[in-house]
Amino acid sequence: MIQLRKLHLIIGFTLVPFLFVTAGTGLYILFTNNYQPLRWHAWFKYGGMILALGLLFLAVSGGILYLTMRIQQWKRKARAKTAPPASV
Repeated sequence: MIQLRKLHLIIGFTLVPFLFVTAGTGLYILFTNNYQPLRWHAWFKYGGMILALGLLFLAVSGGILYLTMRIQQWKRKARAKTAPPASV
């Protein structure tokens, strides 16, 4: 799980600048109807595909990491309920 968490962080932080450029130019085009920065919005031929695959990986790995954390919490709570009370 540690390797998945590290990979999730690395890919997430790598995609951040590209997502900001894509979102920023998309909003600019939407609000101004100026299509000049369209070449920045579609930053290279397969850029959208790379972003889509990266976001898909982040969604899946984030879900896996979240579920493993919740399962650990549920197990901890179950152990705490069944454990004998601590004697003082």
